[in-house]
Amino acid sequence: MALTKVSNSMLVQPVNHNILINPSFTVKQRGDVVEHDEASYGPDRWRIRGLNSVGGTKVESNTAVDPTTGINKLVVKHPRDATDPIKSFANIFQYIEAVNIQGLYSKEMTFSFGYSDVGGSGVPKVWISSYNSSAASKDLYNAVPTSLGDNRWTCTVTLSTTDGTIPDPNERGLRVTIYPNEENNAPSEWYLWETKLEVGSVVTPFIARQYGEELALCQRYYYRTPTGVSYSYIGSGSAIVDNTVNVVYALPVTMRTAPSLSSSGAFQLNSDVTCLVNSMAGLNVTQNLVRVQSTGTTRNLNLGHCYDLRNVGDPSAYIDFDAEL
Repeated sequence: MALTKVSNSMLVQPVNHNILINPSFTVKQRGDVVEHDEASYGPDRWRIRGLNSVGGTKVESNTAVDPTTGINKLVVKHPRDATDPIKSFANIFQYIEAVNIQGLYSKEMTFSFGYSDVGGSGVPKVWISSYNSSAASKDLYNAVPTSLGDNRWTCTVTLSTTDGTIPDPNERGLRVTIYPNEENNAPSEWYLWETKLEVGSVVTPFIARQYGEELALCQRYYYRTPTGVSYSYIGSGSAIVDNTVNVVYALPVTMRTAPSLSSSGAFQLNSDVTCLVNSMAGLNVTQNLVRVQSTGTTRNLNLGHCYDLRNVGDPSAYIDFDAEL
């Protein structure tokens, strides 16, 4: 079989692994458009400072495909008027789990991204900080990055901690933050795209992961059950006392740690008992026990009987499994 010749341009264009998760903002388990009152997540793994710290009239994030380049961009908006200016830094950040940077301490790392804005200078700032084994932080970079031209920016740091100790693999190792370069008058709308954190001091081409791979990486930290369906099979279990039943739900990937649980909307057990998802006891991080309690009087739950947990009573109902850093 004939060999395929590699072009010279490919030979001089190495591509390093991207340490950031969801770097092109394609995974959005919390919804396409998110309003932020506090520092809260928009696209998976990215937390955005909200109205209470930024000011203005509203802070909102969503994504849009640039019709000219086809690049998916994060759009952050904070509408305001002349009497209600932006009062503080608007920013977006991602915590990087220490397990994803093991073996990289004392080595150079390069961060690059695309940025533009409306009503600002068009110049971003970057803040990168590390954590040690006591969760004490150390600033590795806090300045305007170097322009690469064409609205792209970069900076290089050497990974280290305050006292030389390394955090537990399941804890925070780094925080990467991007914000507009206006302290008290941030632009009303700004855009990010193709974010990349890599080993070394050279920016290499951005290559997006396949969506399924990106989704699985995100689900290690957060997972929301499907919504908008008339029947959602969650699992089966047995009543233990009174009207409380344990339902086993198998998560699609192993989560970082046993997740916390919250729910929205009305669920039913076997279509005739309205119930409230109110707690979870972790069996392990791949299969978890959801504890639900009947809130109706249709009938009592029976010890030893198997139940299915469904959102047929409310097609918008969902359960959140949260193991964020």
